[in-house]
Amino acid sequence: MYLARSYLLQAILACGLCSGLPAQVTDRADTSPAVGTRLTQACEFGKQLVGEESLLVVPENRKQADSRKISVHYFRFPARLPSGKAPVFYLPGGPGDAINSSDIRNGLRRKNYSKYTELLAFNKYHDVIIVNQRGNRKAPGVQRLPRAWVVQPGARLKPLVYEEKGKRVAEGLQLAIQACARLQFDLKGYDILHLIDDVEQIRRVHGYSTICLRGSSFGSQWALGYLQRYPERVDRMVLSGVEPLSHTYDSPTEIWKVFERIEAEVKESGTIELPPEGLLGALKAVLTRLEKQPVRVTGQHPRRGGSTEIVIGMDDVRFYLTRPILDAPLYSRRMRELWPHLVLELYREDYQYLAAKIIDDRPELSHPDLLLALVDHSLGISDQRLKELEQGPARRWLGDVNWLYTATRKSTPPPEVSDAFRELKTSQTPVLMIHGTLDLMTPYENATQLLPAFPRGKLITVQGGTHIACQHAAVVDPQFLRYLTDFMNAAQPADTLKEIPETITLPPLKFQPLQSGSLFQELTQ
Repeated sequence: MYLARSYLLQAILACGLCSGLPAQVTDRADTSPAVGTRLTQACEFGKQLVGEESLLVVPENRKQADSRKISVHYFRFPARLPSGKAPVFYLPGGPGDAINSSDIRNGLRRKNYSKYTELLAFNKYHDVIIVNQRGNRKAPGVQRLPRAWVVQPGARLKPLVYEEKGKRVAEGLQLAIQACARLQFDLKGYDILHLIDDVEQIRRVHGYSTICLRGSSFGSQWALGYLQRYPERVDRMVLSGVEPLSHTYDSPTEIWKVFERIEAEVKESGTIELPPEGLLGALKAVLTRLEKQPVRVTGQHPRRGGSTEIVIGMDDVRFYLTRPILDAPLYSRRMRELWPHLVLELYREDYQYLAAKIIDDRPELSHPDLLLALVDHSLGISDQRLKELEQGPARRWLGDVNWLYTATRKSTPPPEVSDAFRELKTSQTPVLMIHGTLDLMTPYENATQLLPAFPRGKLITVQGGTHIACQHAAVVDPQFLRYLTDFMNAAQPADTLKEIPETITLPPLKFQPLQSGSLFQELTQ
């Protein structure tokens, strides 16, 4: 496959496109490939997935007749047993996620359930197409965007304040946009509508009359956008970690509901002694205390040692409530199991763990994803939803969870879609959704609010599941993959929904006392 990659890039160069570099202004006639040209190299991953890796030449900005050309990278794996069934288009999340050959190879080696488990199963009877987002530096191609922009760090002896950090974020984004202009990028071409039309162009190139869509997180939003724009082309959809088109901005109230569910499990377990006001009452006390008076703490660097003073404020706590804890990723159930310890240590005014995290993070430059900002701002938010989020009861405690969007809204070149495009419309497209009740990245209510728009749809609620609810569900229900493949393979997919459970319940979270006594000690062991 590495050899295949080198041949593909040689083909790009031979055809007049320059991999990863901006177009150069010359006096010569444009000899680059025409729009619709495919640069293709055969690829195989053992005997499991056999097909081709391609770059499709597309306009950077479809609204400009003289737009320069860029490429969209994708894989196509013809069905192992051709059946005439509609192909499955897999749409990665992010925005900014991608799937390359190394990801596929490593994914197929994993024994645990993953997206590659699904793709391999779907590929038995369906062509499988993996479409990467235009401009993505994680995928091969030409005219790839800078991956991120640079945000200057905050002052060590000042607490985090979302509004102030937002100003630094906005300044860094403007510098990145100016740099892209010097490199001749037309950033108006990096929006949700161009991503949707890239999928449509790939469909047309291969002559598919209809397609199935599989998306998770932003991938589900991308799929819903394609359905909105080309409803007659969608055969069925499987969506997880669901994001409706109107829900790019998260709801603090729905995030708070995740915390309420964690608190309920703590009480049910009886393994952690809570203060009289409960776990969330303790969190409110911490936030109220720091709102009145930020605290100066002498903390230790977790990796390099040595101590230094920092100031911790209300937004510092808010920020780290939805970040990994110790070695537990945000999408892990272990992060939820450790979350009560974080809250209760802060309640007892033990700031050592939080101080160590801030000392490790605050002096560093941050690098937000540029493609994420461009695409997400093109989805935007309606005035009605913005008002709902600002007036929600949890806003008092979690603040502006969308502070990065708030700081940079209206400052990116791609136009924002209309309210009509974001609006939920009733669709007869069969859809199977999977969503976890402890998802902090795309709250569970996203799915429950979307489901009524699909009379021929079904939601599998994964009780205790996070943003990777499919992986969680597959662990406790050996039939989970069969639910998805039966739905994809059936001549009448809506009929299969009757056989699929509405709920898959995971074991309770395990709230255990920390072996060393504190998160900081665990961090520095």
